[in-house]
This record gives sequence, C-alpha cells and structure tokens, in this order.
Amino acid sequence: MRYYNFEIYANADEIRENTDIRLNDYAYGNTLASVNNYIYNKKINDVDFFIYRDNGDILSAVISYNEKKISFADAYSNILAMLKDVFHIKGIKAMPTEITMRQFFDNLTEGRRREFTSRSKVTSTFGDWVYDIYNWRIDEAKNKFYFSEILADEDYTLSEGIYDEAFVEELKNIEDHHNTSKRGGNMVHYVISTKSEEATADMTKALASKLLKSKRISGKRIGLISKLDPGVYRASNSYLEDIIEYNFGGIIIFDLTPRFGYSAENYTGTAEYIEQLFKKYRNDCLFVFTYNQDNPGFAYYLLPNLKKYAIPMMLKEGEGDRKAAVSYLESLIKHSEYSEYAKQASVFLKKYPGDEFTQTDVLMAYQQFEPWCINENILKAYNYDFSEDFMLDRDEGVSSYEKLHNMIGLDIVKKQIDDILASAVIEKERKKRKGKKYEQGTMHMVFAGNPGTAKTTVARLFAGIGKERGLLKSGAFVECGGMDLDGCVDGIRRVFTAAKGGVLFIDEAYALGLQPSVATLIQEMENHRDDVIVILAGYNDRMERFMKRNEGLKSRIPYWVDFPDYTADELTDIFKYILDEHSLTAGEDVIKEASYNLDKARYIEDFGNGRYVRNMVDRAAQNQAVRLMSAKGDPEMVKDKALYSLIKEDITMVNEGLVKEREPGVAKKELAEMIGLAAAKSVIKKAVASYKMNKLCLEKGMSKEKLAMHMVFTGNPGTAKTTVARLLAEIFRDEKILPTGKFVEVGRADLIGTHVGETAPLVVDAFKRARGGVLFIDEAYSLCDSLKGGYGDEAISTIVQEMENHRDDVIVIFAGYPGPMQEFLERNPGMKSRIAFHVSFDDYTVEELCDITKLMVKNKGMKISKAAIEKLKKSYENVHSEGDYGNGRFVRKMLEEAEMNIATRLFDDGESEITDESIRRIEECDIPETSESKKIVKRIGFAS
Repeated sequence: MRYYNFEIYANADEIRENTDIRLNDYAYGNTLASVNNYIYNKKINDVDFFIYRDNGDILSAVISYNEKKISFADAYSNILAMLKDVFHIKGIKAMPTEITMRQFFDNLTEGRRREFTSRSKVTSTFGDWVYDIYNWRIDEAKNKFYFSEILADEDYTLSEGIYDEAFVEELKNIEDHHNTSKRGGNMVHYVISTKSEEATADMTKALASKLLKSKRISGKRIGLISKLDPGVYRASNSYLEDIIEYNFGGIIIFDLTPRFGYSAENYTGTAEYIEQLFKKYRNDCLFVFTYNQDNPGFAYYLLPNLKKYAIPMMLKEGEGDRKAAVSYLESLIKHSEYSEYAKQASVFLKKYPGDEFTQTDVLMAYQQFEPWCINENILKAYNYDFSEDFMLDRDEGVSSYEKLHNMIGLDIVKKQIDDILASAVIEKERKKRKGKKYEQGTMHMVFAGNPGTAKTTVARLFAGIGKERGLLKSGAFVECGGMDLDGCVDGIRRVFTAAKGGVLFIDEAYALGLQPSVATLIQEMENHRDDVIVILAGYNDRMERFMKRNEGLKSRIPYWVDFPDYTADELTDIFKYILDEHSLTAGEDVIKEASYNLDKARYIEDFGNGRYVRNMVDRAAQNQAVRLMSAKGDPEMVKDKALYSLIKEDITMVNEGLVKEREPGVAKKELAEMIGLAAAKSVIKKAVASYKMNKLCLEKGMSKEKLAMHMVFTGNPGTAKTTVARLLAEIFRDEKILPTGKFVEVGRADLIGTHVGETAPLVVDAFKRARGGVLFIDEAYSLCDSLKGGYGDEAISTIVQEMENHRDDVIVIFAGYPGPMQEFLERNPGMKSRIAFHVSFDDYTVEELCDITKLMVKNKGMKISKAAIEKLKKSYENVHSEGDYGNGRFVRKMLEEAEMNIATRLFDDGESEITDESIRRIEECDIPETSESKKIVKRIGFAS
C-alpha cells in the first residue's frame, strides 16, 4: 500500500453550493463526511480517499492505493475526476507527497474525531491489522516485535569522513546502474554490521536515497522491525507478513539484535521463519538485515541461508584516523543547528584519546557535542570532561584501602592486592592515552583459602577500593554461591547485570559443575570484561581442580590470591578484637586460655578460622551468662564489671558439651550429589525459594499468609524417598525454615491404637516428637481402613488437624506408591488443601543403577571390575520392567550377596591366599545370577 497527503482548494460552503448531488443522502448535516462517503461508494477498487481537516479555504486529504493492482496515475485521476465533476473543486494546491502508515492513521484518527470519516470505510483495502498495530490494540501476547517507519529522502547526502570503502563503492555502483526497465525484483539485498544504531541509521538512509534515485526501489517507505520475540514464529498472526506485503516496493529492515532475557539459541525457529518470508517476498521488497558487531544476536542462524535466494551484499561501518574523524564530525555538525561551530570539531575531539576512530565513535561523540558546545560558547559555567567515565559517589569516611590494611594478619593478601592495584592503575592510564583501540587486561581473580580466612570481607573491601581508585564505576558488590548458579544460565546473566560497575563474588565456585553453567560464566566474563570484576572463591585444592576443568576459564583469570589460615597469634588478636566489639574485657589468663584453645582448634577438620573465633566468643558470653545467673539469679544484681568481664572458666571449645551437628550446606550438597532425583531436587529448591520470598514479603509489611510446607513423596520402593526426606529436614534447618531439623519416621503401627481413644493421642504424640522438624509417614495409605469410620480414619482426621496446629513448626511428608497415595489423599476432604508440594520419585534408569552401584562400592572402600559391572547391568535390565523390583534396595541386596560370594570364594581357595586386595575387589563371578523372570529370593529352610 502507498499513502499520500495532498491539499485541495475548497471549503465546505463552496461544496454545498456547487455540488450536483444531495449531500444529505450520504451524511446528514456534515458536508465533508458526505464527500468522503460519496467517494467511498463510487471509487474504483483498491483505492481509498478521505478529507480529514478543514483549514478554511484549504482541505487536507489522503489518498491510498494498492500499488500491486493499480497505478498511482489511475488512482489519483479517479479521485480527481470525482472531486472536479461532482463537487466542482477548483484545483489542487500541490502534488501529493508520500507519507508513512503512522501518518496515514494519525490523519484517519483526526478525520474520525471531526466526524468526517469512519475507520470501517477506510480500512477495507488492507484490513484492520494496520490500525491495530498503530493504535496498540493488539494484546501483549501478540506484540512480538517493535515496528517503526521512516521515508527515504532522495536528497539525503552522505556526511564527509569515515565510511568503509566497500560501502562507498556500493553507493557509487547503485548510482551508476539505474533500473531503466519496468521489471521488478531485487537480486541484491543488504547486510549491515555496525557498533551502534546511529551508524546503522546513517548508512541505511544513504543506501535508501541512492536506491530510490536509481529506481532500484519504487517506494519511499522504510519499515524497521526490531526487538523480535523468539516466539514470533509460533504466533497465530504475528503481523510480520502483513507488514512486509503492504510495503511493496519499499525497504524492510530486520534488526537481528535479540531481546533482553533471551539468548541467540532461542531464535533458531525465528531465523527459519524470517528466511521463509525473505524467500517469499524478496522480489517485492528490498531487505536489509542489521546486527551489532559486538552482539550479533541470531544473525549467523539466518544470514548464511540468504545466498540460496539472492545476493547478500555485506556492508559495515567505516573507521579512519583522527583527521578523517574530525572531517566526519564537522560534516555532522554542519547539518545541525550548531553549524556555526563546526570548526570546533577538532578541539572537541581532542577530549577523546586514540589515533583510530570508528563511525560509531564519532557518532557517539557527536551526541555529546551539543551540551559541550552550549557550555563552551554560551553559558561557560561548567568544567566537565566528557572523556571521563561516569562514577557513582562513594562514602568519604574511612577508605576501604585503610580498612583492608587495618585487618589482622593477611600480610600476603595485602601485598598481592597492592600489586594487582598497581597493575590496574597503569593499565587504566595506557587505555586513557591510547583510547578504545587499546585492549585492557582483565582483573578477574581467584580467592583461595579455607573457611573463615576473610575472603568475602576482602572481596567486599576490594569493590570499595576499586571505586576509590577509579577502577570501578559503581563499586557494587554482588555475592552468590556456585550452587545457586549451577544449571541456571539466566541466573548467571542476571548476577552479572546486578554487578555492573563492580565486583561479582562467587563463593564455592567449584559447585558450578554443569558444563553449560561454566561456559556461560566464561562468556559473561568476556562480555563484561570492562565493567565487572569476577572473584571466584573456595578451598585451595578444589579451586585448583575447578580451574583445570576448563582452559578458557583459566586463561581469563590472571590473578590468584592465596588466603592462608590464621596463625595462633593472629587468632588471638582476632579474639581480642571481637571482645572489644562486644564491649567485653578479659584478663591475661583468659587471653592465654583462649589462645591455647584456638591453637588446638586449628587442627580440627574444616576449622573455621575467624568464624570459629567469633563462635568461641559467643559461646564464652553464653557461659558467662549462665554463670552469672546461677550466682545472682537476677541480672540487676550483677555489677557492671562482672557483666562485661570474662573469666578463664568461660572459655571453652565451640562444640564442647554440645551435640555435634553437621555444618550448614552439607545436606544440600549431599542431595545435589545424589544420583537422579531431579524432581525432588527441584521441589526442595522451589520450597526454599517460596519460604524465603514469603518471609521477605512479611518483612516488607506485605500481607501474606504463612506457608504450609507439607509434602507428598510418591514412588516405588528403593527410590530414596526416606533418604531425601531425612536430608530435607537438615536442609530446612540450614535455611531457617525449621528450628531443629529433627527427623521422626512413623508408620501405621505407630499411629493407630488397638482400642478406642488410643489413636488420636498417638498421632498427637508423633507431632510433639517431631516439633521443629519433619514427621515422615511411610506407606501413608496403610492408614486407610477397608471400612470408613475406623481407627485409620480417626488417625487421618487427627493428622489433618495437627497439620494445621503445627503448620509453623512441623513439616509432614507422606510417602508411598503413586496409586494408593491418591486414594489416601482423597480419603479426607481437608488433606489435599494442606499439601503444598507433590514430589514424584521415578524409578532409576539402568545407567543410574550402575552409577549407584559404583557409589556404594566406593563408599564401602571396595573396588569392582568392569566385567562385574556389565553383569550387574544385564541383571538391572532384566528386572527394570518389574515395578516393584526395589530400585536402590535391589542394588544393595545384589552387593550384599556379592560380598557373601566373595567370602565363600576366598575361603574355598584357602585362607592363606587371602589378601587385602582380594577382600576389597568384586569380580564377575561374585555377582549373583538373575534371569528375566526371576528375582533374588532369600530362602529360609531347606530346598532341593
């Protein structure tokens, strides 16, 4: 479709006086509406016309037509004939000028507002979709791209200066080879690669101008399609094809930059879709595909396929020396309202270092010329350097550098940080002098050391130091764990966005075990090499192994900072420092006792260094409180000196006299390392996230009900339901969801009494024992009696009630076979509504059973031959189709019988021949025999 605006010498009064028709037959009381309706009824097909404004003696009007079916001359002459013959219009003020669809519908909207015309009598030739797009009537689900239009300018002149030689040659080639025939079609289409939208726009406008002049295109309209959603090809009507079809003879630009939040891989379907559109319409429109050189998006999925249908001409932005850049900037300024200051281009560009400039470099500088020019020549009020990076303000108190050097110990770390800072400052100066062409080195680091060695504290301070020294623009500090990011590609990209201008600290980075996670980390480290410093932290040996796993990771991290364990003297100094923080005092004997205990504690496995010291002080304060209350009974009776003083007896080892609990995170790690169980792991992660979000909302004052976290575990025997439930209790304790993480396992015999009145108390007692932890009810469907109203129903009703009573301090997990569990849940109407999560434990695959076998063998301190594994694999294949074969329990039974077979075999060979190696090795002959129809059956008694 083509759209033209033109003006008519006439007014409504003249038309009423001179017309040959009864105007009221077409629109009562509105002369111009009558004209529009008459022409709508009498015009030829594929043409539209309407008057939209009365300017007194001039009427503004629009004509549109389908260029595929009718020529402009025929469409225009048809409308002019009716205006002259029927309404006796004097004439036309000026020839029609082409307009965009946007302008066309703006005029239509104005005409409707004045009641000159209606939408239904204008959109008939091209459908309602255009109106929908330009009035944003399509719902968000269908809004799969952004669309805008401009008109090509035949008189557009290229600025002097920086343009790629191939681009200039192509413009000359177009100018020298006019399309002198009436034949349509485009054998050449264009691919433009730049570093900015501004460079793309400049090149496209110049290209369109030459193509229009040489009649290589017949329409002025340039349609830009950008920010494509990767799901656009799935939409029932995305409107893409309509836009292309109705821009016949014009230019369609596809910007191949992906939308934020999607990776290029998301766009494979979209690339195929655009390829088919190109194939279909390549002779109707001239296509231009653009992409950013630094972020090509999904360009490579699409562009290589274009040559199957046409010649793709590759064009790119230019670059040149400083003289060419000044010339280009001068040319840009001459075409602006600041043309009188064009000669200042050279002075202004001195603020940008370097000897080489791209088109984008100059265009970005041009954006800043206006405020510089106003300040330099008119206001003269500010002393501002545009070449300096924008930096956020920082706290002007004690500097982060001073805080680092005031920390106890860490002499080696401080020296390494000083060296890194010196290198970084010099690198910054090199870049300042050389400009963007200088490839500055990265500052990514590894902080390696045991827990409690201040890795996180130093990383946080480094973010502040980087900001103080001008190395970091925001000083942001984002902390996360490797386990939090593993398997979460979008999560990795989000934390890089959050850390922009600062430091991204990834603790226990080796938990990034999945290859896609590591690959994404490497990619983002490269993408953000200039605006994010990544610090990977963890144990020394594990970090070494982690770095060796991927050469790309190792090559991108130039600095390795070792955090040694604190010495006994340093730990003692930390102890005294923490006492001072708590306003506590201690005599020399107390300090010596603490030093002695800390020296012993250093040899404890996974000793926490500074964390251990803080815990020791907390334990000492607790011991002091017990001592004082035992002596005085009333805190007000305690004197000030005693209240803030520790004695030697208060100092104990952290875990002395306490039940030893596993460190937080151990259960979470064990679960992550368990074979299979994807659904269980996902649900537990979701449950933790839901609890944290709910807690956050409550802390922010948002109205939220406390979440019930009760669960159902369904699966066949041996699928690790009990093991996962036990780990879940510990994980929820670590995540502060449960107070203790206690695990209480019960069955029917524990919950159902033998006489009336006994069942409910048993259930209540089970909940009491499980307070603060998990109540695991195995084979829960066994509570369902054959007759309703029995003891089982009483137990179920009491469970439902207690689930509500203890929703804050007990999590109930029901476990059993999938089918019977459904019956159990339906037994009581209140049961389903109290279950928050359903977890399905699928049978292990044969490969997973083999992995479980190897893990069990390893945990036993034994070895197994390849032949034995192969024999076991066949056994697993034989029984796998039998739903109750036992899964992990079957593996354990097979290994137990194999161990008995080892004993029999070795003693048959003679006790003197037994070695440590033979005891610990499982051979093929030790694996018990099974068949497709026979499972292992342990026999009791005699058998023939």
